[in-house]
Amino acid sequence: MIDRFNDLPLEVRKQIQLWLCTEAIRVWERHCEKNPAMAYVETVCGTRQVVDVSLPAAALRCVIEGKDVEKVKSRYGEPIAAMQDEGLVFPDEVTFAYYAIYNLFGRHVLGRAIDDWLIANQALSAQGTQANFRVMLGAAFAAAGVDSDD
Repeated sequence: MIDRFNDLPLEVRKQIQLWLCTEAIRVWERHCEKNPAMAYVETVCGTRQVVDVSLPAAALRCVIEGKDVEKVKSRYGEPIAAMQDEGLVFPDEVTFAYYAIYNLFGRHVLGRAIDDWLIANQALSAQGTQANFRVMLGAAFAAAGVDSDD
């Protein structure tokens, strides 16, 4: 299925990624419901930062819109740096969901050279090790109107 995905036109891969990231954002939202007041200490200056829980949803809306209408690029700077510095740490599934949506935004709004399969793989990984990735990917293919050739 990975080869089939990579052979699809860009717009179809984008549709599949959007479907998978819509599933991944549910992982993020469940985490936010359980942790409504997330904060961390930024490592360079030592300032306390509050996690912008609306950021992944804003990023998805920008991908659908095709442009950064919600200033998502500037809003992602600090939390991504904090995640890379391990000042901001989430459970693995939440981290995968966050990065999948961040990379989807980077690829399709900012035009960054991000591997399309990486985005799909991160979104799938957000579902945890017990998820049936083949079934999920098949559903994403179907939602995009293509056969998975499974």
